[in-house]
Amino acid sequence: MGTVVISLDMELGWGFHDRSLPEERLRNARENCSRLRRLFDSYDVPATWAITGHLFLDSCTERHLGHPADERCCTRSAGALSPHDVWFGPDLVDEIATASVDHELASHGFTHVHFQHECVDAEFASRELAHCADAGARRGFDLTSFVFPVNRVRYRDRLAEHGFGCYRGVNPARLSKRPWEFQARKLSSAALGKPTPPIVEPHLDEYGLVNVPASLYLFNIGRTYGKYLSVMGEDPVVRQAKAGIDRVAETDGVLHLWLHPHDIRTARHHDRLASIVRYLDRKRETSDVRVETMAEIADSVRCEADVGVNSTE
Repeated sequence: MGTVVISLDMELGWGFHDRSLPEERLRNARENCSRLRRLFDSYDVPATWAITGHLFLDSCTERHLGHPADERCCTRSAGALSPHDVWFGPDLVDEIATASVDHELASHGFTHVHFQHECVDAEFASRELAHCADAGARRGFDLTSFVFPVNRVRYRDRLAEHGFGCYRGVNPARLSKRPWEFQARKLSSAALGKPTPPIVEPHLDEYGLVNVPASLYLFNIGRTYGKYLSVMGEDPVVRQAKAGIDRVAETDGVLHLWLHPHDIRTARHHDRLASIVRYLDRKRETSDVRVETMAEIADSVRCEADVGVNSTE
């Protein structure tokens, strides 16, 4: 019985702290969070919303010590968008938490500094993780899943120390290929809608954390390539996602799809997401495929591990 996981990296301005703040994309990101929530509600699809910790806050008077974008970067506006709309998102957090579907609220760092950045050491990482857990707890949420900013996996030992139990691991295709080979494969995939994204096997790592690897980034080709390739027929990413859903329905593995709300910039992008969710919903009606959150996957992995241990005693 296969499972599909959908995780979303929700960042707002923190995803662009190292560049000029794109007002239109940030405005779209806010609107897209609501549109995605409505889409998931319509088809009863739970998702893991990995939210940058600072977005849980209503206000901030703290200095972000050592932050590469400035210690008070959260006071900057983006065009007509106020600092609150850029760097804070408690309204969006509450909207997701009160949706009709039981979504998971997860963590995506506190200020989206990736853990391989030159400014990040073990102390910095621990501080970010502590702030994540605290920001969630202040609003009544126990965050147990973690998505590393920019998918740079590091300091897993510190995750366990701060109460996190699982994380989104790197796509196995990226791990198995050199960078230029992975880029060539990505472009080929975009053109042909092939190969089928990997069906992954979540597992316990050496720190007792459950690694739920990524399978397919739903915006893995740029706007220019996407515009031309989609003219050739069905959106190639939709073709890949459908192929992955078909395959996982025949296995006991996991298909892990992911995206950022700010990725969605055109009507075609909205159609992409809607097509994938509709297909997934139809597949549930004709097969045993399930849709679960990262936390639910982690619970299943731990239960299986406990059963295995008990059966050998």
